[in-house]
Amino acid sequence: MVKGGIMMKLDNANAKVIEETDILNRSLKLHQVVMLGMGGTIGTGLFLSSGYVMQHAGPGGTLVAYSFGGIVMYLMMLCLGELLVAKPVAGGVQAYASELINPAMGFTVGWVRWLAFALTISTQLVASSIIMGNIMPNINSSYFLVGFIVLLFGLNITSVEKTGGSSFIFSSVKFFLIISFIIVGTGMILGIGAKPIGFSNMVNDGGFFPFSAKSVIMTMMTASFAFGGADLVTSAAGESKNPEKNLPKVINWTIWGLLFCYLVSFVILLAILPWRTASLNSSPFADVFNMAGVSSGAMVVNVVVLTSALSSGNAFVYATSRALWSMAEFGQAPRFLGKLNSKKVPLNSIIGTMVFASLAVVSAFVAKDTVYLFLQSVIGIANVLTYTLYATCLFAFRKVYLAGGGRLKDLKFRTPWYPVTPILLIVMCIVLFVGMFFDPSQKTALIVGIPMVILLYSGFQIFHKKQKI
Repeated sequence: MVKGGIMMKLDNANAKVIEETDILNRSLKLHQVVMLGMGGTIGTGLFLSSGYVMQHAGPGGTLVAYSFGGIVMYLMMLCLGELLVAKPVAGGVQAYASELINPAMGFTVGWVRWLAFALTISTQLVASSIIMGNIMPNINSSYFLVGFIVLLFGLNITSVEKTGGSSFIFSSVKFFLIISFIIVGTGMILGIGAKPIGFSNMVNDGGFFPFSAKSVIMTMMTASFAFGGADLVTSAAGESKNPEKNLPKVINWTIWGLLFCYLVSFVILLAILPWRTASLNSSPFADVFNMAGVSSGAMVVNVVVLTSALSSGNAFVYATSRALWSMAEFGQAPRFLGKLNSKKVPLNSIIGTMVFASLAVVSAFVAKDTVYLFLQSVIGIANVLTYTLYATCLFAFRKVYLAGGGRLKDLKFRTPWYPVTPILLIVMCIVLFVGMFFDPSQKTALIVGIPMVILLYSGFQIFHKKQKI
């Protein structure tokens, strides 16, 4: 771990805060941290909203969009890895930006990221209600939403060991579904026990690329959102055992595990399911199992996807509460949110997060299908800002680290191909940002998001200038 003395050359006050925030209970094991990152990422972005991308981008466009999102995630994790292993704190990009750039930037990205995480909890709850609507169409979805909110709250107020354990169990269910899907899908493509489907569905209806490049760009934000959550490992870093030894493994396992699950699943999905039949209101995975003639396959998949959405929501409640707690420690959020209970769990931050997420869910009753996609766009803006800052913080960290006498060979995790990796990440984030203007729903979110970032940054600067006067 890089000692605070080197990093304190840039900002003594914030470096001291980072040292003082290392007070959480370090009891999360390697497999639990991996599952928080992978389990939090693999959710409705793969199982549910994949239908939206397929309908609007076609077979080739879907693979391009998700490959692009995968590359962005890959570059982000490489940049994050060096920062995280050198300084494993729960605040993640908010803590790094506060120290390595300036407190105003840390404040801004901290609140934008918290908002994105809290909204992600809401999208998982909304998605859960969509799935429950398929399973039990005669029951009012509001009952399920209330029950799910209580469930997520209950899982996160226990000790971190139990939270990590429950996350591991829930995440294992979705991985079992993905492996089963790959086995069944491969059998359908090759014709094991039936007529082979092959890959003709990828080209039969309008060709491999039935839409223009503009349509593909429009779906890249949704595809990139599907990988959002890979950096949840930052929230678990402050509570992980042996961070110097385990976190490099976490970074590598998360990267390759996610790329495998997404890209292999989509090749099989696009080969079997005609892309025009994909829908946001049901899971394409359930449709494939139904086509395979699996008895009660659709019901089983819906239940697993429901578990997946809730486990992703559970991981984000954990991460969001730690992000809010970290901001309180930096004086960037009300101090009462920084209090820990006897189990070293930030209970007040969990309560605040769940109250906001619950209020956001209420909007789903107005226009469930459209609100779900709109929230994805808001979350996407936060992802672009966060990923860009990971690259920027890496540049600043290297500068301060070397200026303080640090040697690159002493870093336990060193970002490959530096400085190409952070530069390429910033360029790809700019592409995503520009692409949002092509989609009316995402453009609206962009119009809201830019002023929000400006107000947070300038407001913090003005407030602190007045305090100094």
